[in-house]
Amino acid sequence: MTQLAAHAYLPQVPSEQAVRRVLVVGGGSSGWMAATMLVTALSRHTAVELVESDAIGIVGVGEATIPPMQKFNRFCQIDERAFMAETHGTFKLGIEFHNWGRVGDKYLHQFGAVGREIDAVVRLHHWWQAGRLAAQRDGQPYPQFQELFVAQAAARDNRFAPAAHQASGYTHAYHFDASLYGRHLRKLAEGRGVRRHEGRIAHVERDGESGFVTAVLLDDGRRLEADLFIDCSGFASLLLGKALDEPFDDWSRYIPSDRALAVPSRRPDGPLRPYTHGIAHSVGWQWRIPLQHRTGNGHVFCSAFSSESEAEERLLATVEGETLDTPRLIRFTTGRRQRSWVGNVVALGLSSGFLEPLESTSIHFVQSSLERLVDLFPTRAMDPCLRDTYNRQTAREWTDVRDFIVAHYHLSERDDSEFWRHVRHMPIPDSLAHTIELWRARGILDVDGGHLFQLGSWSSVLIGQRCLPVGVHALADRAEPAYAARQIRQIADECTAAARRLPDHAAFVAGYCPSV
Repeated sequence: MTQLAAHAYLPQVPSEQAVRRVLVVGGGSSGWMAATMLVTALSRHTAVELVESDAIGIVGVGEATIPPMQKFNRFCQIDERAFMAETHGTFKLGIEFHNWGRVGDKYLHQFGAVGREIDAVVRLHHWWQAGRLAAQRDGQPYPQFQELFVAQAAARDNRFAPAAHQASGYTHAYHFDASLYGRHLRKLAEGRGVRRHEGRIAHVERDGESGFVTAVLLDDGRRLEADLFIDCSGFASLLLGKALDEPFDDWSRYIPSDRALAVPSRRPDGPLRPYTHGIAHSVGWQWRIPLQHRTGNGHVFCSAFSSESEAEERLLATVEGETLDTPRLIRFTTGRRQRSWVGNVVALGLSSGFLEPLESTSIHFVQSSLERLVDLFPTRAMDPCLRDTYNRQTAREWTDVRDFIVAHYHLSERDDSEFWRHVRHMPIPDSLAHTIELWRARGILDVDGGHLFQLGSWSSVLIGQRCLPVGVHALADRAEPAYAARQIRQIADECTAAARRLPDHAAFVAGYCPSV
């Protein structure tokens, strides 16, 4: 995506064709992300407005993100220190999964690349596999695959500093308070010219010939017109789902979880962890998101295998620290609208679909959709070729991430509850079946290119959940297995040494972005 300054002077589309007004429908994280990015990217001749109601709550319960959010911050000229301080944020090196392969298992899906590659032909996980088989034959100790990432060693010791200033090979994301994040973005967006309207939408007007949305009517009679509408109305999907009646593809056959309970707790004594927890239970899983002032907790589960009261008991029994509220229930269906851009409406976030937060992708879907919209920004004619390209790229991203999430469930070896037996044997998408088949043969992954989660992510999860290749890459005989094993041990030692040079995470946060 082209990097632009706010209100840059650009060659203008002729005035009779240019989008003159954009209306974001709904606030929260997605709405104010949209307003901030669009007011930054669009010409000063295009007005950006937002309508929301303080009477309507937001779903946000605390957010964990993934590294591409740094790109959003750079584009929108968001100061990292100020953003983190105002949202009580902490840094994130990955997600530590507990009890997913088997009860008692633990692995980190760490962000970033391996410490280093051994050569330019065969990737490191192939050498790791060849060395592992040699070490098994020789009865020698051998590093786990995740030990070949600096992020793993840093997370293990609760250390953090930005990779650009310290060790290389890793990157970071963020944890923050979602309600405070929306407030921070609102301040930035309004400071750049976004006009906010307070009110509830009572009716949506459409053009009788084109079907385009022409205006929304508020319950006090005000009428808000626009050329382009951004639907950020959450699960209600007021424009795309209700007004335009775009069909919804239900993916619960692949991801059966349909409930979440969320509750904040007091931050416990001890280290400030630079990673999210994803802890599997007998039904579903639990998140822990460490913030400066508290911990965000939640439990995702399936109502077909657990009552809400049973889920609440599981959650409260495992919360670290005193709870600060009663658990809040969120009901959802996994899936997405078949198209995210219809007519002159583009839906973002929950308005376009929902994938459970196992890999912290909710914010990213909003960000990537906005990047795509800026790249393919239309005239008032809403050029069909741009719209169709947007929808095709969006659909691919959603299905790619869906497969990654389904893999966590499908590859579990747990047999201790009806829920885990169900997800182990449920049907999976053909695309995921192909990925697993290719991997099991010789550790090859067909996920590079446009896939959000690249080789490091997939290999971490697959190996972390005991899905090891049967054989080794055909070119892994270019060196003796014993040599590969020695190199792997050396890389693990290098990662540990690099992590030891990093400061304590809590100390870094206290000096860099303490809560305001």
